[in-house]
Amino acid sequence: MYDFYLGSDEEVKKDEKKFLLGIKRMLPRWCNSIPDSEYLAIYDILQTLDLKGKKPVLVETGAGASSIVLLHYAIKHGGTLFTWDTNGSKLAFLRSVIGDTLLKYNRKNLHDHWKFIAFDSNSEHLGISILKEMGKEINFGFFDSEHTLKVLLGEVSNANKVLADGGIITIDDSNYNYKYMNVAYINMFRKKLGLGPIENPSDNQGGTFGEEVEKFLKSKWNTVTHLRDTYKDNFKEDIFWRYYDLDRAVMGDAGMEKMEMLANRFDSWKVSGRKE
Repeated sequence: MYDFYLGSDEEVKKDEKKFLLGIKRMLPRWCNSIPDSEYLAIYDILQTLDLKGKKPVLVETGAGASSIVLLHYAIKHGGTLFTWDTNGSKLAFLRSVIGDTLLKYNRKNLHDHWKFIAFDSNSEHLGISILKEMGKEINFGFFDSEHTLKVLLGEVSNANKVLADGGIITIDDSNYNYKYMNVAYINMFRKKLGLGPIENPSDNQGGTFGEEVEKFLKSKWNTVTHLRDTYKDNFKEDIFWRYYDLDRAVMGDAGMEKMEMLANRFDSWKVSGRKE
């Protein structure tokens, strides 16, 4: 049961970041995969959105701690968060956490503000593309699903079709460069099964996710601004790395955590002036 007291309404309102970080730090590891500094960077970037008087539409692929900070913003501004994750159990768990935290503070109906879809984010009939059917325009997207360029560019491409002018795209693991197969993830499970690692095929290596997403956005928009985020200012002092140091070390050995490139783990861009 996730039912902690995290402060009065007045205390939460005075320091929302402290409240949100308190929720995150009590999550189990399997649902807490992004560092605290990235979580708070998402919060900071959201505050820069110019909604032009409209209710925000937020999108994320890969549920977790990010769902909490994104949903908090959506509820606060009367908007909606759309989340895609193939793990329905994770979505159900997060719903219980949110019920005991955000909803106690905001006192809103969760289903009015959070639409979670336990399915493939790139599905033609149930993926991000359904937002066009629904007449939605995306203000902010956070992409953190399979960690292959093929899937990521599919998600960003589908989101881009309904991305608002002035919208923001953010990605996790921007320093990865797997084109179609997440070799590090595969090798982690092979190790658990007592199997040897597979080699990363030469045709599976390309530019980093950050480089490729920026290139794609520049092909679709006249102005693409690579945002300076607070993650890059604060990640070195983040206690997340020390708290999960054994796990991170094992992930690093398997290639899942690019420890030497942590500064480039998170990236975001603001777009304007769609090209014809």
